[in-house]
Amino acid sequence: MIVYISGGCKNGKSGIAEKIAYSLKENNKPFYYIATMCPYDEEDIKRIEKHKEDRKHLFFNTIEIQRNIKNLENICDLSGTFLIDSVTALLANEMFIDENVIDNAYKKVTEDLLYIISKMKNVVLVSDYIFSDSIKYDNITNQYKKGLAFIDKSCARVSDILIEVCYNNIIIHKGKERFEKINLC
Repeated sequence: MIVYISGGCKNGKSGIAEKIAYSLKENNKPFYYIATMCPYDEEDIKRIEKHKEDRKHLFFNTIEIQRNIKNLENICDLSGTFLIDSVTALLANEMFIDENVIDNAYKKVTEDLLYIISKMKNVVLVSDYIFSDSIKYDNITNQYKKGLAFIDKSCARVSDILIEVCYNNIIIHKGKERFEKINLC
């Protein structure tokens, strides 16, 4: 099962994704949290620590991988259940390397994600919805936004369930019947 979750920043996506992933996990199969965020400052470190503390009771095997998500096939049992948090950070990590901007990073991220999720038994992916404001951005930021939109659309196409989270409210855009079978307790 492929579940794709998008929504605004700090809207409860990660908590909902954790509950969905937990409900999909199978006994005697690995349960992975794939952390993609590269911490750049104290705020990032605090956010990561809060996420770790919040999910401690779920007993994930945490794998930190900031680039080349396709390499999960070499380090994980793909028959398990995965939570990849987040696609947004993964694109940033691939696009901004050593103060260089990699123009086609979104293509690599899309290709790698589609490859790896096609091999996974269960995966929940988290992405940020960053497209609705009317602020004018510089070319690099617009390039990043367009790249993330491309990734989101590509993953949405192959997802069994597509969810938008808005202030902890779940809006199902695809796969409502399948979502209703998930126990979010």
